[in-house]
Amino acid sequence: MAVRHVRDALLAALGPDAQVEHHPNHTGVGKLSFAVRVGGRSLWAEVAANEDEDHELATWSRVASLLAERHAAPPVVDELTISGRTALLFEYVDAPPATRSTLHARYDEARAVLAGLHADTELTTRLGGPTTTAACFRKVWIERFEADLDVVEGYVAKDEHSYLTDEVAALGSLVDELADSVHAPMHGDPWHENWLVAPDRLWLLDWEDLAIGDPVVDDAILRHDALGIDPHHWPDSPAYAVARRALMLDAAVDVAADWVENTDPRIRRAKEAAYTAGLEVYRDEFG
Repeated sequence: MAVRHVRDALLAALGPDAQVEHHPNHTGVGKLSFAVRVGGRSLWAEVAANEDEDHELATWSRVASLLAERHAAPPVVDELTISGRTALLFEYVDAPPATRSTLHARYDEARAVLAGLHADTELTTRLGGPTTTAACFRKVWIERFEADLDVVEGYVAKDEHSYLTDEVAALGSLVDELADSVHAPMHGDPWHENWLVAPDRLWLLDWEDLAIGDPVVDDAILRHDALGIDPHHWPDSPAYAVARRALMLDAAVDVAADWVENTDPRIRRAKEAAYTAGLEVYRDEFG
């Protein structure tokens, strides 16, 4: 849906004194997030852009009170239907977003938040039955990488696209060997951009990817973002080895897709440079 159309629909739903301003996510694309002010009250709105996101926000809404009480999520204050799609309203949290540096400094706190989430048996029951590490990793990384390769074809050099295609296939083969059954709630996206750092606590945002999965996904993202890729920060296990490799490949493949899909020249330049750097780091280790 067009941002202007969604903004106008939010204004109509919230009343004549509402103020609504769009805020794109850190990639600059594909996020219907809005700062809202109504009657002196500051709020935040997330609006589903398509059917998949509608399902994700509906799942978030269904367990929102539990996430707020136990797992550092901002409370949902209302659920709306905007242009036929789910929209969630939150109280605005007055705390700065984390950087990699501040997340590193608060790593133990962030890890404790995620550990509490992964151990929540009530939430596990409400989200559904078990899956496997392979199925989880495939959904989180392989399927997204395969879609990204279609996006970047014709934009990255042919030899680079061929190399990345081969690496995604090789990663997929490694993923398919991870047959362990897993049954835990997983945030799915705990990068530093999704943490707010208050003096006395952390907040964890953007629960759209909440699902039953493998806690290794969350822990690996946090380690990669806050501690880095040096192997001494990583547990010695097949699942962590594959997750670390996936995140290093993510820094090339997914960042290249962000570069291609963006229209802001400043963000495009930054994403192109990040893609080049990510590809170089990945090749240095994996050939």
